[in-house]
Amino acid sequence: MLKFLSLVVVLLLSTILLHAQVIVRGQVMDSNHTPVYLATVRLSTAADSLFLTGVQTDSTGMFEFRGLQTGHYRFQVSLLGHQAYVGQFNIHPEQTTIELETIILAEDAKQLEEVIVKGERNAISYEPMKTVLQVAGNSLFKSSTNILDILRKAPGVTVDPDGSILVSGRNTPAIFINGKPVPMSAEESLAYLKALSPDMIESIDLIANPSAQYDGQYKAIIDIKLRQNQSLGWKGLLNSAFRQNMYSSSDNTLNVAYRSKEATYTLRTGYVAGDDYYLYTALQHLANTNIMATHTHTRTTNNNRNLQATVDYTINPHHTIELSLKTYRANRNATTVNQLSFREPVQYELLDIRQTTNKSVPVQLNDALNAAYTLTFSKNSRLNLFGSLTNIQNRQNEDIQIRNQFSNERTNYWKTTLKNTIAIRNIQADYSRNMQSGNLQAGAKLAIVRTNNDLRYDTLNTEQQFVPDAGRTNRFTYDEYIHAGYISYGHKRNKLDIRVSLRTEYTRTIANSVLQNTVRKREYITWLPGINASYQLGQDHRISLNANRRITRPDFSQLNPFRFYYSPLNYWVGNPYLRPSVTTSANLSYAYHAFTVGITAGREKDYMVRYPEYNRTTNELLYLGTNLPYADFANLETSYGSNLTQWWKMTHNLGIYYLKQQMPYLGKVYAIGVTDFSINGSHVFTLPKGVTADLTYRYQSKGGSSLYVRKAFGSADIGLQKSWLKDKLNTRLTFYDIFYTHAYKLVFREKEIIDNQLAHRYATRRLVFTLVYNFGTGNYTSKDNRTTDEEKRAK
Repeated sequence: MLKFLSLVVVLLLSTILLHAQVIVRGQVMDSNHTPVYLATVRLSTAADSLFLTGVQTDSTGMFEFRGLQTGHYRFQVSLLGHQAYVGQFNIHPEQTTIELETIILAEDAKQLEEVIVKGERNAISYEPMKTVLQVAGNSLFKSSTNILDILRKAPGVTVDPDGSILVSGRNTPAIFINGKPVPMSAEESLAYLKALSPDMIESIDLIANPSAQYDGQYKAIIDIKLRQNQSLGWKGLLNSAFRQNMYSSSDNTLNVAYRSKEATYTLRTGYVAGDDYYLYTALQHLANTNIMATHTHTRTTNNNRNLQATVDYTINPHHTIELSLKTYRANRNATTVNQLSFREPVQYELLDIRQTTNKSVPVQLNDALNAAYTLTFSKNSRLNLFGSLTNIQNRQNEDIQIRNQFSNERTNYWKTTLKNTIAIRNIQADYSRNMQSGNLQAGAKLAIVRTNNDLRYDTLNTEQQFVPDAGRTNRFTYDEYIHAGYISYGHKRNKLDIRVSLRTEYTRTIANSVLQNTVRKREYITWLPGINASYQLGQDHRISLNANRRITRPDFSQLNPFRFYYSPLNYWVGNPYLRPSVTTSANLSYAYHAFTVGITAGREKDYMVRYPEYNRTTNELLYLGTNLPYADFANLETSYGSNLTQWWKMTHNLGIYYLKQQMPYLGKVYAIGVTDFSINGSHVFTLPKGVTADLTYRYQSKGGSSLYVRKAFGSADIGLQKSWLKDKLNTRLTFYDIFYTHAYKLVFREKEIIDNQLAHRYATRRLVFTLVYNFGTGNYTSKDNRTTDEEKRAK
């Protein structure tokens, strides 16, 4: 497959370069001669005003049209808060490139004071190589509390109760802001996404099949375009959400931005306080002993703060600098109560009950300093340089006691101290050039990651003294060096839009289990070719074909060989010998108006899973990270949206998924093909007096893997939204998981080995009240700082 894709890349590049095309370029600036970002440029014929195509300006205000024929054209540039600009140009025979004069957009004071929405753009549209969610001014997303609610309505996107996101049923996406990656630790990322309300978002791009231009780790991308305006002055936004479930908590965010002619200063601070919970139950009928039932309840008290400060400085139209500082402090107290009961397997007589209490104090401290420099040589070429220094510290102390409930005697008592430090150094360069025949992109990246992990167990002995537990105490260091380079070429000719790319990544790792004196070194080169093609069948018809190869490296928690307990006899442990997996896939899709359908198929080699291993002697059940030989997958996804009336809008998504894993277990290989489906959708009602109501649902059928059967589950949410004070104040009330039906339940297939049933339940049933207040004299929403791909794996 690799040789085939490489050959396709070479042949397509050779063929495309033989053809010339007409390119029309322009740049849009405001009255202060600052580049305008995300202005809409619509192209039509001058004779009959027939719409042809539309584009948006990039961060330097540039736009371009390709593949045009000889003729007379008309174009219009528009941006909220500015007067529309209308221009014309002619294309004569033998012309290959047309450079338009710089376009200056004048502010519209009336629009800045009050925006009257007379019509809505399509909530979901399909463009070459991406799906676009138009959030700003669209009633489909008005009642959403945050971006997670918005993504629940997106085609091909699944948002789990714990906030984890999947694209196409299996790929964890990278989060981008305004075209820049902002991956974080899982905890920090979830807090950030919860704080993004629809009021802050212009649109969202969903890229299900990234080209080789992007890091090999990115199997999917969600690019969030924040609302921006080029007005001078300052603007603020206060977002406060109160949640009530079994406990209560609140999320509070303040954004302030000030913009002068040369620079933009932004400050974003957030605070999360309150409690959440997690429930875990398991029923295990082991092959040679009693029935064990586990009930675990974890209550976590949060006291978390974050701060981001950014300065964007424009030296002149050719040079811009961005400096940003990010800090995140998560201070939590978690109390876990686990009850483990033993019953006789025939009479079901209760034999024993053990209660484990775990009081832990997990702390996470993240700091990052980023610097970016953009050099625009001309309208045809641009160079971006980016560097970052990131330090992540995780600290956790645990106090674990186990008691026999029958005798009320303490049987075990131990304490743990975990210290985890991750240092990330990253530098990269990206170059883009518009040529007569197309667009060329190339770049290089160097990332250095160093981790130091120290876990100490101290156990209470018979003399009532705590002594080190050598069997579970461990120290683990992991160093990773990634060198990457890519080249990508895009060509648009008439109705065909195609991009071919090739990326290569050289990785060197050193894993050291210090106390065991075990060092494992690894070096490997990964070639990642890709091709993305799109053909416009008509004004509203598009067909696309994408094929690429991606790599998934294990995150650092998967590599650490430490024990983390669910209960005294259930725990998971990392594996320093995990290999990265490589996925090769292809996708064919068709879009017509608000309808889309796509089919994807592929194979992931060295697929990484948490693998259950049962010890018949000790009755311990551990979940070990391991590589499976392969996992074959395929899916069929379709989405449809419509406006039934002026006040009733709906969207529905259907996905059918197939997975087959080759899973060896206790001397036998299991390879069971599993097919399941999911349905989700939303009904939005525009009610009198400016109220918007929303009913959202999701259903996931029975599914699983070669070893486990996953039971079906679903949920329903309702929400209300209303604006006040000329849209400066927004209030939302949302009731999630009304019937409390969202639970993740698994049953082990091979009951002659172990009859294992387990369930995870999160705080999904909750009532959330959100208040968003906009204030200030300007109308500018800040950009977020850029972080690196490696941070995402630093959990």
